[in-house]
Amino acid sequence: MTNKICNNCGSKVNGSANFCPKCKSTSFRNVYEITKSNNTLVHKIFYDYQDSYYVLSKSKVAAVLVFLLFMTLVFNSPSIIIFAVVIAALVYVIGTSAGKLLESDRLPRAVVENNNYGLLTDLKHLFFYWQDKQTGEYTLSKTKTITVLVFLLFASLGAVFSLPGVFAFALLGLLVATPTFFAGYGIHRLTTAEPVKELIEKTQPAGHKKEVKVEKSESNFHEFDHYRTKLNELKIMYEIKEKNARKLIEKRFTPPQLTYDRFMTSVENSNRMFYQHADAVSNILDLASEDNAKIENEINSRMEILENLVEKMDELVNELVLSLNEDDNKENVSDFLHDFDYVIDSVKDY
Repeated sequence: MTNKICNNCGSKVNGSANFCPKCKSTSFRNVYEITKSNNTLVHKIFYDYQDSYYVLSKSKVAAVLVFLLFMTLVFNSPSIIIFAVVIAALVYVIGTSAGKLLESDRLPRAVVENNNYGLLTDLKHLFFYWQDKQTGEYTLSKTKTITVLVFLLFASLGAVFSLPGVFAFALLGLLVATPTFFAGYGIHRLTTAEPVKELIEKTQPAGHKKEVKVEKSESNFHEFDHYRTKLNELKIMYEIKEKNARKLIEKRFTPPQLTYDRFMTSVENSNRMFYQHADAVSNILDLASEDNAKIENEINSRMEILENLVEKMDELVNELVLSLNEDDNKENVSDFLHDFDYVIDSVKDY
């Protein structure tokens, strides 16, 4: 059974549901189905790889554009190629460093899954759309659209007045478009009411009257509250342990070693298994009309799988920590990896 996403709260619900169990909205959108793409040259040049998905890299796109821009200065000079490569590399390093400072090392899962629709489509999203970090949904950005139009307008004026080369055209457009973008972004942040709406929704459950009305209009979803709490705790624990495991693998086995690829593949398989069962539990909690023995057994079985995956990820982290400064423990880590893969394989056919 396919799933769909509520346009109001962003929750993933069963495809046959007529309304969202959380907010009662009847407005839905389809889940973007992402397929794992081949590691093509386009992906190596323009994309980053995270959690088995390719995500368009802003730093790489900026570096490529800068390279092409500098190549227009003196195309017939061999030295300009080296100069363009150096400047592009510098732009990439600065962009990557700034991204790590302003954002977390890993993008939200919804953002990662809603990417890689093809280079042209992804570039269109980058230059003309905002992406919701919670749902992954794209919304047309008036600020970005106006900025691009201003850039093209002033670049065209530069061509009319015969400024020397495309570089001068682009520089003129960039000088005017950059403050336009920041002004539009500032106005958007000051005038949007979305953050206030989210804050109100989070603080309203303290009102007891509203809870009584909800209980009268729907089934006893409060019976599953302890499962929801436990599921959220397991997700947080797994995310932290998986992040530590990836860092330790990169530190212990420097790529492109085969051992590095083997460990990373096992971690990615574990990631897929974990979130597959976590999503299944979420769907049961959202759509089940009542708490009965069959429902409870299914939830407990999947919760046990999630706990086992968290435990094995924790053990993998501990083994990697112990083996950092001891080459003799490399065999022990390899033996543990077999056990780790066995746990993953045992839940694939659940």
